[in-house]
Amino acid sequence: MKLIPISAEHFHCDGGALFGVIPKVLWSKVYPADENNFTKLALRCLLIDQGDRKILIETGIGNHYSEKHLKNNGVTGLDQLEKSLSENGYLPHDITDVFLTHLHWNHATGAVKNENGELQLRFPNATHWCSQIQWEHSKISNPRESAAFHAEVLEFLMATGQLNLVEKKGELFPRIEVRFFDGHTPGQMLPFIQFEGKTVVYTSDLVPTAANVPLLWVAAYDLNPVEVMQEKEKFLEEAAEKNYILFFEHDFYHETATIEKGEKGFRVKEINPVKLD
Repeated sequence: MKLIPISAEHFHCDGGALFGVIPKVLWSKVYPADENNFTKLALRCLLIDQGDRKILIETGIGNHYSEKHLKNNGVTGLDQLEKSLSENGYLPHDITDVFLTHLHWNHATGAVKNENGELQLRFPNATHWCSQIQWEHSKISNPRESAAFHAEVLEFLMATGQLNLVEKKGELFPRIEVRFFDGHTPGQMLPFIQFEGKTVVYTSDLVPTAANVPLLWVAAYDLNPVEVMQEKEKFLEEAAEKNYILFFEHDFYHETATIEKGEKGFRVKEINPVKLD
């Protein structure tokens, strides 16, 4: 097995949105913002090469949005996903599986591309996976979250017949277990990957950056922040005890970390403890 970080470039969000009720005087010490209070966030995918099976976790944003939307969200490099794959020796046709932790615009819409007004699968040979709970939720989400789902893209993806809905936690692929976390959005599906005797967890929006490791540092984007903290506490207890490697999708500055529990709670133990390539 090889684990290969793949870049779909980056975007930005308001620092207050990233850290919720935590005051800027605290979070700005560990995660910088510009003069407009925007924090840079990565769109970091992960390619798992198991030989015959090549699994891409997340797909970035895609080319479905207006210039105004892209500018407001600081989106760069709409073609970076395929460039990054190519730089690592892969073509879109090589991907056998696309794993979507959830269906928000910055995680899933890059699975589909718009070619002169016609929607096409970016990875035509791939089976796409998301949780059944998240799929059903995307249809009935509240006004606060509904803008995060691109209905046309998601309906097209389902209509291709290449989207599989995962109903249960457990092993989805060899050495890859999935679990569900519901606080950020119902049915967020995270992979726990067995790699060289260690467990690598792609943390998606449960722990979007290393700066979000402290228990109370949760994003304003989370639908249910209390549930997020409960899920996060349980996960971090296990991660600290078993020395999991957390792989951050959105941390612009750090790719991976291990954590520990000290007198003041959970904190980063080591940044980038292993080099994935």
